[in-house]
Amino acid sequence: MRILLLGATGNLGTRLVPALLAHNHVITILIRTSSLSKLPTLFSPSLLPQISVIAEGDATNVADIKKAIVENGIEGIVNVAGTQVKKGEFLLPKIAKAVTSAAVEVGHERGKSLRVWITAGLGIMKYPGTGWEIQDFMPKFAAVQHDATRTVVEAIPTTDLRWSLLAIAMMYPIDPKQGIFEPIEKIEPHGLLVSAGSPPGWRDHWLGRLWWIGPYLNVWRAALGDYGTHYENVADFLAEDMEWGGDERVGKRVALKEHWGKKDI
Repeated sequence: MRILLLGATGNLGTRLVPALLAHNHVITILIRTSSLSKLPTLFSPSLLPQISVIAEGDATNVADIKKAIVENGIEGIVNVAGTQVKKGEFLLPKIAKAVTSAAVEVGHERGKSLRVWITAGLGIMKYPGTGWEIQDFMPKFAAVQHDATRTVVEAIPTTDLRWSLLAIAMMYPIDPKQGIFEPIEKIEPHGLLVSAGSPPGWRDHWLGRLWWIGPYLNVWRAALGDYGTHYENVADFLAEDMEWGGDERVGKRVALKEHWGKKDI
Protein backbone atom coordinates (compact mmCIF):
# COMPACT_ATOMS: atom_id res chain seq x y z
CA MET A 1 0.00 0.00 0.00
CA ARG A 2 1.12 3.55 -0.67
CA ILE A 3 1.13 5.14 2.78
CA LEU A 4 1.52 8.68 4.05
CA LEU A 5 3.20 8.75 7.46
CA LEU A 6 2.90 11.78 9.71
CA GLY A 7 5.18 11.97 12.75
CA ALA A 8 8.12 10.09 11.21
CA THR A 9 10.70 11.73 13.49
CA GLY A 10 8.95 10.84 16.77
CA ASN A 11 9.51 7.80 18.98
CA LEU A 12 6.79 5.74 17.32
CA GLY A 13 7.25 7.23 13.86
CA THR A 14 10.95 6.34 13.67
CA ARG A 15 10.02 2.73 14.32
CA LEU A 16 7.15 2.84 11.86
CA VAL A 17 9.46 3.69 8.95
CA PRO A 18 11.38 0.37 9.00
CA ALA A 19 8.24 -1.55 10.01
CA LEU A 20 6.18 -0.21 7.10
CA LEU A 21 9.02 -0.94 4.68
CA ALA A 22 9.37 -4.49 6.04
CA HIS A 23 5.66 -5.02 5.34
CA ASN A 24 6.18 -3.97 1.71
CA HIS A 25 4.55 -0.55 1.90
CA VAL A 26 5.67 2.41 -0.20
CA ILE A 27 6.19 5.33 2.16
CA THR A 28 5.77 9.06 1.80
CA ILE A 29 6.56 11.06 4.93
CA LEU A 30 5.29 14.57 5.57
CA ILE A 31 7.78 16.61 7.58
CA ARG A 32 8.39 20.23 8.46
CA THR A 33 11.26 21.90 6.59
CA SER A 34 12.91 22.60 9.94
CA SER A 35 13.04 18.88 10.71
CA LEU A 36 14.65 17.70 7.46
CA SER A 37 18.12 17.85 8.96
CA LYS A 38 17.09 15.28 11.58
CA LEU A 39 16.53 12.50 9.08
CA PRO A 40 20.20 11.44 8.55
CA THR A 41 20.62 11.33 12.34
CA LEU A 42 17.64 8.99 12.71
CA PHE A 43 17.80 6.66 9.71
CA SER A 44 20.83 4.84 8.33
CA PRO A 45 22.16 5.40 4.75
CA SER A 46 20.65 2.02 3.85
CA LEU A 47 17.20 2.88 5.25
CA LEU A 48 16.71 6.55 4.37
CA PRO A 49 16.78 6.06 0.56
CA GLN A 50 13.99 3.48 0.89
CA ILE A 51 11.56 6.24 1.86
CA SER A 52 9.85 6.88 -1.46
CA VAL A 53 9.07 10.58 -0.97
CA ILE A 54 10.00 13.14 1.68
CA ALA A 55 7.33 15.81 1.38
CA GLU A 56 7.71 19.12 3.16
CA GLY A 57 4.64 20.37 4.93
CA ASP A 58 2.72 20.94 8.14
CA ALA A 59 0.62 18.19 9.74
CA THR A 60 -1.98 20.80 10.73
CA ASN A 61 -2.35 22.14 7.19
CA VAL A 62 -5.09 20.52 5.09
CA ALA A 63 -3.60 21.76 1.81
CA ASP A 64 -0.15 20.33 2.58
CA ILE A 65 -1.59 16.96 3.50
CA LYS A 66 -3.90 16.81 0.49
CA LYS A 67 -1.04 17.73 -1.83
CA ALA A 68 1.07 14.85 -0.44
CA ILE A 69 -1.85 12.43 -0.84
CA VAL A 70 -2.69 13.43 -4.40
CA GLU A 71 0.84 13.74 -5.77
CA ASN A 72 1.93 10.37 -4.40
CA GLY A 73 -1.15 8.24 -4.98
CA ILE A 74 -1.60 7.66 -1.26
CA GLU A 75 -4.04 4.89 -0.30
CA GLY A 76 -3.64 4.92 3.47
CA ILE A 77 -2.46 7.25 6.22
CA VAL A 78 -0.85 6.56 9.57
CA ASN A 79 -0.90 9.59 11.84
CA VAL A 80 1.38 9.45 14.89
CA ALA A 81 2.24 13.15 14.85
CA GLY A 82 1.86 15.59 17.69
CA THR A 83 2.43 15.90 21.40
CA GLN A 84 0.24 16.24 24.46
CA VAL A 85 1.92 19.52 25.41
CA LYS A 86 -0.44 22.46 25.02
CA LYS A 87 1.03 25.32 23.00
CA GLY A 88 -1.68 27.91 22.59
CA GLU A 89 -4.16 25.26 21.52
CA PHE A 90 -4.27 21.49 21.73
CA LEU A 91 -2.34 20.00 18.82
CA LEU A 92 -3.56 16.41 18.59
CA PRO A 93 -7.19 17.14 17.60
CA LYS A 94 -6.01 19.89 15.25
CA ILE A 95 -3.79 17.41 13.42
CA ALA A 96 -6.59 14.82 13.38
CA LYS A 97 -8.94 17.40 11.86
CA ALA A 98 -6.47 18.36 9.14
CA VAL A 99 -5.60 14.74 8.28
CA THR A 100 -9.19 13.53 8.13
CA SER A 101 -10.41 16.60 6.20
CA ALA A 102 -7.74 16.14 3.53
CA ALA A 103 -8.38 12.39 3.32
CA VAL A 104 -12.15 12.82 3.01
CA GLU A 105 -11.72 15.41 0.25
CA VAL A 106 -9.47 13.10 -1.75
CA GLY A 107 -11.77 10.14 -1.14
CA HIS A 108 -14.72 12.09 -2.52
CA GLU A 109 -12.73 13.14 -5.57
CA ARG A 110 -11.59 9.57 -6.24
CA GLY A 111 -14.91 7.95 -5.38
CA LYS A 112 -13.09 5.63 -2.98
CA SER A 113 -12.40 6.23 0.71
CA LEU A 114 -8.90 6.07 2.18
CA ARG A 115 -7.75 3.90 5.11
CA VAL A 116 -6.53 5.97 8.08
CA TRP A 117 -5.18 5.25 11.57
CA ILE A 118 -5.30 8.13 14.07
CA THR A 119 -3.64 7.85 17.48
CA ALA A 120 -5.38 8.80 20.71
CA GLY A 121 -5.16 7.64 24.33
CA LEU A 122 -6.34 4.61 26.29
CA GLY A 123 -8.90 6.79 28.07
CA ILE A 124 -11.28 6.73 25.11
CA MET A 125 -11.88 2.99 25.61
CA LYS A 126 -14.79 1.61 27.62
CA TYR A 127 -14.14 0.67 31.25
CA PRO A 128 -15.15 -3.02 31.22
CA GLY A 129 -18.16 -3.91 33.34
CA THR A 130 -19.32 -0.31 33.70
CA GLY A 131 -21.19 2.23 31.65
CA TRP A 132 -18.20 4.57 31.78
CA GLU A 133 -15.13 5.31 29.72
CA ILE A 134 -11.66 4.98 31.22
CA GLN A 135 -11.12 8.72 30.84
CA ASP A 136 -13.99 9.36 33.26
CA PHE A 137 -11.61 8.24 36.01
CA MET A 138 -8.63 10.28 34.80
CA PRO A 139 -7.72 13.94 35.37
CA LYS A 140 -9.02 16.17 32.61
CA PHE A 141 -5.54 17.25 31.51
CA ALA A 142 -4.65 13.62 30.75
CA ALA A 143 -7.70 12.97 28.61
CA VAL A 144 -8.95 16.19 27.02
CA GLN A 145 -6.81 16.07 23.83
CA HIS A 146 -7.54 12.42 23.20
CA ASP A 147 -11.27 12.85 23.73
CA ALA A 148 -11.25 15.86 21.38
CA THR A 149 -9.41 13.73 18.80
CA ARG A 150 -12.02 11.00 19.22
CA THR A 151 -14.81 13.55 18.71
CA VAL A 152 -13.25 14.79 15.47
CA VAL A 153 -12.75 11.31 14.01
CA GLU A 154 -15.98 9.64 15.10
CA ALA A 155 -18.06 12.36 13.46
CA ILE A 156 -16.91 11.05 10.07
CA PRO A 157 -18.97 8.29 8.41
CA THR A 158 -16.86 5.27 7.53
CA THR A 159 -18.25 5.50 4.00
CA ASP A 160 -16.27 8.75 3.69
CA LEU A 161 -13.16 7.57 5.53
CA ARG A 162 -12.13 4.09 6.66
CA TRP A 163 -10.79 5.29 10.01
CA SER A 164 -9.62 3.56 13.16
CA LEU A 165 -8.59 5.15 16.45
CA LEU A 166 -5.56 3.63 18.15
CA ALA A 167 -5.98 4.03 21.92
CA ILE A 168 -2.50 3.75 23.39
CA ALA A 169 -1.17 4.09 26.94
CA MET A 170 2.51 4.40 27.84
CA MET A 171 5.03 3.16 25.26
CA TYR A 172 8.63 2.12 25.82
CA PRO A 173 11.56 1.17 23.56
CA ILE A 174 12.68 -2.43 23.54
CA ASP A 175 16.23 -1.11 23.54
CA PRO A 176 16.56 2.10 25.59
CA LYS A 177 19.94 2.68 23.91
CA GLN A 178 18.48 2.45 20.42
CA GLY A 179 20.68 4.35 17.99
CA ILE A 180 20.19 5.02 14.31
CA PHE A 181 17.46 2.93 12.68
CA GLU A 182 18.32 0.22 10.15
CA PRO A 183 16.12 -1.82 7.78
CA ILE A 184 14.31 -4.76 9.37
CA GLU A 185 15.75 -7.95 7.88
CA LYS A 186 13.23 -10.33 9.42
CA ILE A 187 9.77 -9.43 10.70
CA GLU A 188 9.21 -10.52 14.30
CA PRO A 189 5.51 -11.01 15.16
CA HIS A 190 4.35 -8.28 17.52
CA GLY A 191 2.38 -10.72 19.71
CA LEU A 192 0.03 -8.01 20.94
CA LEU A 193 -3.47 -8.65 22.21
CA VAL A 194 -5.89 -6.47 20.24
CA SER A 195 -9.52 -5.56 20.85
CA ALA A 196 -12.06 -2.91 19.97
CA GLY A 197 -14.35 -1.12 22.39
CA SER A 198 -12.77 -2.22 25.67
CA PRO A 199 -9.08 -2.92 26.37
CA PRO A 200 -8.02 -6.55 25.79
CA GLY A 201 -7.22 -8.76 28.76
CA TRP A 202 -8.62 -6.32 31.33
CA ARG A 203 -8.05 -7.37 34.94
CA ASP A 204 -9.65 -5.63 37.93
CA HIS A 205 -7.09 -5.25 40.70
CA TRP A 206 -8.14 -5.46 44.34
CA LEU A 207 -7.51 -1.71 44.48
CA GLY A 208 -10.58 -1.33 42.28
CA ARG A 209 -12.79 -2.56 45.11
CA LEU A 210 -11.88 0.29 47.42
CA TRP A 211 -14.84 2.57 48.04
CA TRP A 212 -15.00 5.66 45.81
CA ILE A 213 -11.28 5.88 45.00
CA GLY A 214 -10.96 2.28 43.80
CA PRO A 215 -11.85 2.77 40.11
CA TYR A 216 -9.44 5.70 39.85
CA LEU A 217 -6.57 3.65 41.27
CA ASN A 218 -7.46 0.73 39.02
CA VAL A 219 -7.39 2.91 35.91
CA TRP A 220 -3.98 4.42 36.69
CA ARG A 221 -2.54 1.00 37.48
CA ALA A 222 -3.79 -0.27 34.13
CA ALA A 223 -2.71 2.78 32.11
CA LEU A 224 0.79 2.93 33.60
CA GLY A 225 1.36 -0.81 33.91
CA ASP A 226 -0.85 -3.38 32.19
CA TYR A 227 -1.26 -1.45 28.94
CA GLY A 228 2.27 -0.19 28.52
CA THR A 229 3.52 -1.38 25.13
CA HIS A 230 6.75 -1.37 23.16
CA TYR A 231 7.05 1.13 20.34
CA GLU A 232 8.39 -1.58 18.04
CA ASN A 233 5.38 -3.86 18.58
CA VAL A 234 2.90 -1.04 18.05
CA ALA A 235 4.71 -0.09 14.85
CA ASP A 236 4.58 -3.66 13.58
CA PHE A 237 0.87 -3.91 14.44
CA LEU A 238 0.06 -0.81 12.39
CA ALA A 239 2.23 -1.90 9.48
CA GLU A 240 0.66 -5.36 9.56
CA ASP A 241 -2.87 -4.01 9.67
CA MET A 242 -2.24 -1.73 6.71
CA GLU A 243 -0.90 -4.71 4.78
CA TRP A 244 -3.39 -7.42 5.71
CA GLY A 245 -6.20 -5.78 7.66
CA GLY A 246 -9.82 -5.96 6.57
CA ASP A 247 -12.78 -3.95 7.77
CA GLU A 248 -13.10 -5.46 11.24
CA ARG A 249 -11.30 -2.50 12.85
CA VAL A 250 -12.76 0.23 10.66
CA GLY A 251 -14.88 2.68 12.64
CA LYS A 252 -13.56 1.29 15.94
CA ARG A 253 -11.53 2.40 18.93
CA VAL A 254 -8.73 -0.14 19.23
CA ALA A 255 -6.48 -0.90 22.21
CA LEU A 256 -3.36 -3.07 22.49
CA LYS A 257 -1.75 -5.09 25.25
CA GLU A 258 1.54 -6.93 25.48
CA HIS A 259 0.95 -10.67 25.78
CA TRP A 260 2.85 -11.75 28.88
CA GLY A 261 1.36 -15.22 29.33
CA LYS A 262 -1.78 -17.18 30.10
CA LYS A 263 -3.09 -14.51 32.48
CA ASP A 264 -3.52 -12.20 29.48
CA ILE A 265 -5.68 -14.58 27.46
